[in-house]
Amino acid sequence: VILILNFALSNKIDLIIYDKITKNSFFTNNFYFKEFFINITEIGDSLWVFLFSAIIYFFCYIFKNKISKNKKGIYDKIKIGSLFLFIATLITGFLTQIIKHIVGRLRPNHSQIENNVEFDFFNLDSAFHSFPSGHTSTIFIVVFVFSIFTPKIKYFYFFFGSLVALSRVIVGAHFFTDIIGGVIIAFVGFKI
Repeated sequence: VILILNFALSNKIDLIIYDKITKNSFFTNNFYFKEFFINITEIGDSLWVFLFSAIIYFFCYIFKNKISKNKKGIYDKIKIGSLFLFIATLITGFLTQIIKHIVGRLRPNHSQIENNVEFDFFNLDSAFHSFPSGHTSTIFIVVFVFSIFTPKIKYFYFFFGSLVALSRVIVGAHFFTDIIGGVIIAFVGFKI
């Protein structure tokens, strides 16, 4: 009910933001910026996060006997952090996919957007999996986890995560509220 009310109230805002960003915009008319955002959006793919965290955990497991006692604390922190990142990404991805399938919001690059955003609840077609943004929820679970382990540079993580999230709107895969939903789902997955 809250999601439906949100979409009803923010539908016009989403359409205005999408129109401003994707049509006659500096980001989409400039070849270099467009290529930058097309490339940076791939960083939000959960496959990279799963591989990264699994490889780090694997190396920690292999080299556990070769770590000196004075570096054991850092080693344990990295090992636990990689496991935490893997599990948090798994939970966040699961929540994101469940909501995507229930809501069934049409992606902006799959429709003729004029006055409305289409919904088809419980749809399995990926064209109807706009809300929430999976790339955004993935990159923000990374942001939240990395911010715990290296808090001194957490603002860099938030800036970088925001760039990846914004790229989803610029490439036409999501609306602005989709990326907001992705951040919220990442926070919920992080807390779980």
